[in-house]
Parts: sequence; C-alpha cells; structure tokens
Amino acid sequence: MDTNEIMEYVRYFASDAMYFVGVIVMMIVSLATCKKHGLSKLSAFMFTLVSYVGGFSGAFFMADVFTRVSVSYGGGSSRVAIFGAILFVPFYIIGAALLSGKSWRKVMDAMAPGGFIILTCAKFGCSVSGCCPGIPTKFGIYNHMYDMVMFPSQILEAISMCFVVAFCFWYGLKYKKREPGKAYPLTVILYSAVRFCWEFVRYYEVEEMRHMLLGLTFWQLWCIVAFAGGCVWLLIMKIPKLPQWEEKYYSFYEKLISKIKSKIFKKKNS
Repeated sequence: MDTNEIMEYVRYFASDAMYFVGVIVMMIVSLATCKKHGLSKLSAFMFTLVSYVGGFSGAFFMADVFTRVSVSYGGGSSRVAIFGAILFVPFYIIGAALLSGKSWRKVMDAMAPGGFIILTCAKFGCSVSGCCPGIPTKFGIYNHMYDMVMFPSQILEAISMCFVVAFCFWYGLKYKKREPGKAYPLTVILYSAVRFCWEFVRYYEVEEMRHMLLGLTFWQLWCIVAFAGGCVWLLIMKIPKLPQWEEKYYSFYEKLISKIKSKIFKKKNS
C-alpha cells in the first residue's frame, strides 16, 4: 500500500469521524436545549433517537435518489446525503411528540439546533474527504480526489453553516419575540437559500447535472422544495384555529391515557 492509498483511507476515516462528532455533539446540545424548553432528560434521549432514525433514513434515501439520477446522466454515486435529513426529521419528531403527548412546537425548537449541527459537521467531513468541491479555478485549493485546483465551495459552505446554526440557536433560545415552533422552518429556509447559492460554483463531472431543469442542479431543485416546505410550514402556523385544534388533541390525549391507566390499575387490583 503506497502513501496515496494510506492518505485516502485517512481522509475517509476523518470524514466519517466528523459524522460521529456531529452525532455526539447533537446529543449533548439536545440535552441542553430540551432542558431550556422544559423537557426532561428522558424526552431528550427519546427525541434525539427519533431524530437519528429520521435523519439517517432521509440521508440514505436521498443519497439513493441522487445516485439513480446521477447514474442516469453518466455521473457517480453518493454514500449519504444529509440534505435528505432536513426533509424527513420533522415528520418523525412531530409524530413522536404527538404520540407521547408532548408539545411538538417545544420539541421542534429544542431539537432544531442539534440537527443542523450534524449537517454542519457533515459539510466539514466533505471538506476533508474532498467530495462536493467547487469548480476548477486558479485561485482555489488543490483537491486530491480530482487532482486539480478547485474553488473551496464545501469549506465555505461549512463555514456558512456555522452562521445558520447560530441563527437557529438565537431564534430558538434568545429571541424574545419568537413564536414556538418556528425555529426549524426558518432555519430550513435560511439553509436552503445558502445552499442554493453555493451550488452555482459546485463542480459536477457531468455537465448535464449542472443544468437538469431550468438551468438548475439536482440539489438546487431540492433547495426550492425545502424552501417552499418551510414557507408552507409558516403559513400553516398562521391558521387561527390551529392552537385550538392542538389544545383539543392534547386534552383528548390526556383523557385517553388516564382511561388506559385506570383500566390497568383495576386489572392489577382485581
């Protein structure tokens, strides 16, 4: 095994290590943010686990979709696409919150920062491995994977993600006029706009992948979907009767759980 092969393994190990770091940091952050939002440690562990399941399900699903599209154009494959996580996670977390009788608004606000931290770590992982680089340029950084000097789009995107995460923390925890449940969609909208812009300088081996539809890339199209999803989320939250519906649901949930507990108690005493 020569030096280049050894370095290749080191880069892949370092890249995967960044994902692992993101998972650990997310757990720590989630414990802290859940406490800030009045949720117990048990709830924090439960919803973090749900986030992992939803996140990785979305990441592998989106990687599969991207690979199928890319291969059809003559391009390469993708192991994991964390972008898919931001589309899947809300369904898992909100579903788990409703099933456990917790306020989905509080839970989403509490879990949002940790989720975007994983995404940020994944971007730094891309920087280490050399994947997802920018277009070839004289004023860039040498990319070992493509053996050329390329614009460091993945590094700059990772740095910009730090500001996205900072916004998520600020709105979810510090902003006095914040509305519960809006931290996640607002951050998705912000990230989608940032990612959409960086895609213009991303390198694609197959030129057709840069102009899939309306001159946009695969990921730019998904950025539009995510951006629109965040906007729809905010519009739904403006429905006047939504708080009343939520209150009725949680009232029904408490009565149902109370009946189940009373039946179990009667059976034990009989």
